[in-house]
Amino acid sequence: MIQVDPALSDEEFLRLFEKGIGAQWSSDQIDWGLVQGLSPTQKDALGQVITPVFLGEQTAMLGVSAVLPMILTSGYPEAALYLASMGLDEARHFRNLSRLYRTLEVEPLPSRRLPEMWRYHARLLQKHDPVQWVFGILISDLFAKTFYGGFAERFPDTVVGRLSHRTLQDEARHQAFSDRYLNRMLPTMEPRARVQLLVLRDDLFRIMEKLGERLRGPMETLDWSPEAFLEELWNDTEKWVKRLGLVEAPEVFSP
Repeated sequence: MIQVDPALSDEEFLRLFEKGIGAQWSSDQIDWGLVQGLSPTQKDALGQVITPVFLGEQTAMLGVSAVLPMILTSGYPEAALYLASMGLDEARHFRNLSRLYRTLEVEPLPSRRLPEMWRYHARLLQKHDPVQWVFGILISDLFAKTFYGGFAERFPDTVVGRLSHRTLQDEARHQAFSDRYLNRMLPTMEPRARVQLLVLRDDLFRIMEKLGERLRGPMETLDWSPEAFLEELWNDTEKWVKRLGLVEAPEVFSP
């Protein structure tokens, strides 16, 4: 797994790593006092709706730590470099959302209220396969993009919107990593293994559909329906599925 002098010759991954390092930022770049215009009811709803993302940032840190050794072992030290920087992104997001809860003076939902999140993240690492995880984390990044994008659109001049807008830039880099890694690995995979990626997609969407039902009340308070959220996420995911050349496999889930 550890090489004395790895070649580090994949320029695309190295450029992405350098871009990630140069784009690091801290919470002091956010105006945490921008809470005007958020009613107590909206704050409470936000606290509930943000919970899956809050849990997702924590489990993404754990996922990076689990998958990074697998990618090193498979001979991709440049990809592992980027994953290390991605771990810092996830840690920052987790820290920022933790601070956001304190700023809004609300609490996330108890974990027992969202059992689907544990199923979701267990499914991501079920196969102990880095390609499956990267494809799953791409869907998770699109999940986060849809959430953060919705917050930025609905609350642009608040701390919620400003923080979401800044976080979206990190999520875009994560998608770029998934794109590069998957485009290298997919041509080497057997057809059955490629189909299993879409099985993973369908499993994750079934879980998210149930999650949306649990969050229907607070989402509707924010003028957001679970159906609209899921449709946007599905359409975004399918663009990536086609881009990656996985369209020959049948669709099982349909929102």
